[in-house]
Amino acid sequence: MLRLALSLSLGLAAASCDGRPAAPAPGGGPGSATPAPGGGGPDPLDPLRRFEASRRAATDFSRLPSSDRLLGPDPIALRPVDPRGRPAAPGAPALLSPLRGRDALVLLDASLRELSRAPAPASPTGVAVMPSGEVFASGEASPALFRYVVRGASLEPAGRIELAGLHGVRDVAAGPEGVLYALDERAGALLTLRPGPARADGRLEVERWDEPIGAGPFRVVRLARHLIVDCLLDHTLVVLPVGADGRPLPGGAARIRHDGPIWSFDALETTDAGGGLLLAAGGVEDRPLDRTGGSFGYIDSFVFLYRVTTGARPEVARLSAVNVSELGVLTPKAIALSALPGAAGVRVVATGYGGDRRAELLFRATDAGLSAAPEVSTRPLAPGVAAMATLGGDAFAYANPLLDAWLLDAGDDGAVSKRPVQDGGEDARSEELRLGEALFFTSLMAPWNGTDGPLSRFTCETCHFEGYVDGRTHHTGRGDVRATTKPLLGLFNNRPHFSRALDPDLTAVADNEFRVAGALSGHDPWFALSAAEAPWLVDLGLADAARAGLPPEALRRALMSFLMAFSHRANPAALGRSSFTSLERDGARVFRDRCARCHAPVLRSDDPGSAAPFERWEELVLAPEGAIVWGRAGYERTGVVPYVHEDGARVPSLRRLYKKRPYFTNGSAKSLREVLERARFGDMGGRAAADGGPSAAAAPGAFFHDGAPAGEGLAALDAGAIEALLAFLDLL
Repeated sequence: MLRLALSLSLGLAAASCDGRPAAPAPGGGPGSATPAPGGGGPDPLDPLRRFEASRRAATDFSRLPSSDRLLGPDPIALRPVDPRGRPAAPGAPALLSPLRGRDALVLLDASLRELSRAPAPASPTGVAVMPSGEVFASGEASPALFRYVVRGASLEPAGRIELAGLHGVRDVAAGPEGVLYALDERAGALLTLRPGPARADGRLEVERWDEPIGAGPFRVVRLARHLIVDCLLDHTLVVLPVGADGRPLPGGAARIRHDGPIWSFDALETTDAGGGLLLAAGGVEDRPLDRTGGSFGYIDSFVFLYRVTTGARPEVARLSAVNVSELGVLTPKAIALSALPGAAGVRVVATGYGGDRRAELLFRATDAGLSAAPEVSTRPLAPGVAAMATLGGDAFAYANPLLDAWLLDAGDDGAVSKRPVQDGGEDARSEELRLGEALFFTSLMAPWNGTDGPLSRFTCETCHFEGYVDGRTHHTGRGDVRATTKPLLGLFNNRPHFSRALDPDLTAVADNEFRVAGALSGHDPWFALSAAEAPWLVDLGLADAARAGLPPEALRRALMSFLMAFSHRANPAALGRSSFTSLERDGARVFRDRCARCHAPVLRSDDPGSAAPFERWEELVLAPEGAIVWGRAGYERTGVVPYVHEDGARVPSLRRLYKKRPYFTNGSAKSLREVLERARFGDMGGRAAADGGPSAAAAPGAFFHDGAPAGEGLAALDAGAIEALLAFLDLL
């Protein structure tokens, strides 16, 4: 069943890129290639369409809650309390874990029993421990780092660092010199911070140095002599040498670049004369995605081993690439690299969010270095692991947001035990929603996919990290059309779906995803599941349903329920605010006059009657839901070629633009500023055509996002309008 969910993810990724024939019209059989069971009978999708229509009619899309709290407490990371990594005494504080869905930081002992809990920055995703034992936590929806001290078994707040100019900090790490490193995912920046004394209000003074690092930085690790940053959307690991004061040295950085995202890494510094390091990374297969076979090719999960040297002549050498999808490890977000005793080689332990195994790879030392082909062993482990921490020897702890639990792996082939997060009854998700989340994030949708050649086992996250994007622009398999990955959040009120708008509703999306996910597996997509396919469903709280069997309709309905609930997280730029700045208000006016004809201020993209009047924009934009779609159901031809559809492309939603890079269907714009600088539009003062009227290109209402015809009297946005629009778009 785990593998089945993986296929589902594949289908969703395919759908988002429109990698299939048009969806059937309402009333047809399930999928464009799957007849109704028995043939000629009632359409089994009709009950799903009635379910969807009922849910839409009952939903207030102006108040659809953010999915981050709805989907549980979500323990997202683990960090040892002791900065030197020494094992804790029984019952003593051992680990720190942020609860992303509850804005809390938890202190655990080595048995994963909760000792203490304290408030954390909004949507916490990072935690660091200073040499002094001070703890700092970061949140992707907060510009502050919270400081704590551990006293006995208690985690106590002890001030904060306010970081002006930021909306959030995705991750944080500490150096032995007493410095901190923070990642601004939105701006693509690395901040080096030296905390100072606290003021009377609890705020810490801080020295700060900012530098650009790459697109989508989301993980940072400090070693003795190096700092490593994972830039998700750039598909790059940046390895920086650091100076005696802890600051990254100018020049000398080494970069590991892939064709696709890297989700995890770990590294060991070597003692050779070059002063380099060994680095293990978990990511997607390092080659272009291949769509020519009718599905997704060459997107298996891999573990890579590198030797890296920084300095005057940085060098990167790949030592090994292991396909771990075929081992049952999918979207590996957790990886640990350690040296074998007696310099006998290195060990890599990897597990992932989408697969049901943990893999151990032993790279033995040889006269020529390390063996390229490791010794491999695997063991069962429930999917959903986002982070891991060693507890000494072969014991590991895992943070698992899918199960909303911590897992304890004692090693030595012992059983893995689960410690659920205590949530006080706040998590009220139905079994159906839990199943839908599992279908999205694991291999439950297409359990029979293979890994030979271009065949791949993958999940939705292979192309849609945390439901958003992977920074790729890939060939669609249709002529010379290329397309960027689109987010899969916010689909409920944004139909028809995807760039070619071939799915009229979520019923079609769900059915087509099952079909495309396992398109090359040789199995019928209209199938049922039971506990035999995925024993870990018991851990998800679905034991009774799994034992009774999950029929095809129930699987599709569960996926639909998840997609209905998978709404955008609140925009950190708008949190806690009730009014626009003067620049943002100017940007709203420019948007109304130049952009809103296509990017309509509607609450349902296919319902013009749901448009919000300009007077309500401020209220709705700054509300936590940020509910306006800023899209439309129709097609437009705006010069972004080649067109994905003969009529152009469906007008996309502009919600949470900062999470969607690169821009345009062809991915040719790397920033929003570039998008606005390319825009051209027609005014009444445009060049006259032969009949004395305005030319077609320069006519009122004409608009080009790119490739505007030269010499047509088209106007561009002036510098003031661009700055105002950028301020407004940042809030959407």
